[in-house]
Amino acid sequence: MLNHVVNRFVDRQRWLEPVADFLQKIVAGSYKLLGNPGRALKTFVHGTWLGHPLHPVLTDIPIGAWTIAVLFDLSYVIERSHGWISAADVTIFIGLLAAIASAVAGYTDWSDTFGRERRVGIAHGLLNTLVVLLYLVSFILRVGGGSRGLAILLAYAGYLVLLAAAFLGGDLVFGIGTGVNHHAWQEVPTKFTKVLLEGQLTEGALIKAVAGDTPILLYKKGDTVCAIGETCSHAGGPLSEGEMDGNIVQCPWHGSRFDVCSGQVKGGPATISQVRYEVRRQNGQIEVRRSADTLQPN
Repeated sequence: MLNHVVNRFVDRQRWLEPVADFLQKIVAGSYKLLGNPGRALKTFVHGTWLGHPLHPVLTDIPIGAWTIAVLFDLSYVIERSHGWISAADVTIFIGLLAAIASAVAGYTDWSDTFGRERRVGIAHGLLNTLVVLLYLVSFILRVGGGSRGLAILLAYAGYLVLLAAAFLGGDLVFGIGTGVNHHAWQEVPTKFTKVLLEGQLTEGALIKAVAGDTPILLYKKGDTVCAIGETCSHAGGPLSEGEMDGNIVQCPWHGSRFDVCSGQVKGGPATISQVRYEVRRQNGQIEVRRSADTLQPN
């Protein structure tokens, strides 16, 4: 029930759309301005090297630090011991540093979204930006000799907004499916399965075949036929409609890059490699099964 109310409220905030348009241009343009180093940096910030998005890893730090700070501030209010002051100030500072890094990763991931996913994502991001500002002002008051009471109130307000933002973040992942592996639930053939007539393969072309209900991407180069999952792990884009760059296939939706033979992710926003298949020719048919060497076992 709460989720329904929150979603209806977010959907009515039409002003989020122009804000999202502007911020997506800023984020994408910043990386594009840096050229190839920008592409590499964006891939790093997405968490491709980690094997799943970097953003949720970073978010645990400010949430944990600021939760402890709530307790330290409360202890100070009750006991009036200055030891609690220093402890709260340190944990708030640690949370701020991690929150900034988390925001960079979060906005980077969000820059490749659209539709309702984008709208909920920008609401989540803007709330977290407000959280950072509230904690920043609170920290400045603490170290600058300002009102300790006001600093504590701002921190508590920031924590309440943080909880609201975290709720939307959970909806993004568990309700909408942002950042999840988009072929995790596809049934992968573990025995050789016919997917295509051998004569339908074209040299150097990306060919979509189907094993049951699972799309397979085939690529023929010379005597070698490679096969990987056709559904992009990032957002479900059709890799068969992508472009080849050497042995790399680039997703047409958000530009994720994969080795067409190993399935290994070579560039974000994807963080999870494609399923790799063994290929054999049998009686004029192309047959595939999941490779024991696949980097994604799903």
